[in-house]
Amino acid sequence: MRTLVLYVRNAGGSCQVTGQIVTLTNKVLPVITNVAATNPTNCNVQDGSIIITASSAQGSIEYSIDGGATWQPSKVFSGLAAGTYNPVVRNIDGTCDVTATPVIITAPVAPIIDNVASSNPTNCNSNDGQISIAATFAVTPGVQFSIDGGINWQASNTFSGLSAGT
Repeated sequence: MRTLVLYVRNAGGSCQVTGQIVTLTNKVLPVITNVAATNPTNCNVQDGSIIITASSAQGSIEYSIDGGATWQPSKVFSGLAAGTYNPVVRNIDGTCDVTATPVIITAPVAPIIDNVASSNPTNCNSNDGQISIAATFAVTPGVQFSIDGGINWQASNTFSGLSAGT
């Protein structure tokens, strides 16, 4: 903060008039105290979120997660897909941008079905058919398999003792 006293005079240097006192106040940087993120709950969904906790002695704050391209008054960003987000806050008057560390939101990775092999039952009314599924998954704990529309799951990729059917 700086206080100044204004003076005015004519060009000849006479007739000086004391003006008013003017105080100039510096802007105050906001402070980001936390950036919390939640990842999307499933593959290809947009239900992740980021919450930025910040304050400013100057008053209200605006928030951004796209590096300052767009702003909002709320610290909560929801409905987010996986990706990298760049949190920034600023004073409500548009001054003093403060950038946080980029946030990476990750979604679960879908497994990939590489191959499905099947063998039909060997005889009428036999229950010796088999389905074998080859699948890969980028991260542990691996994959589970189902052949009944996702009702029952198992760790083994082979289903045996099957009768004819879909």
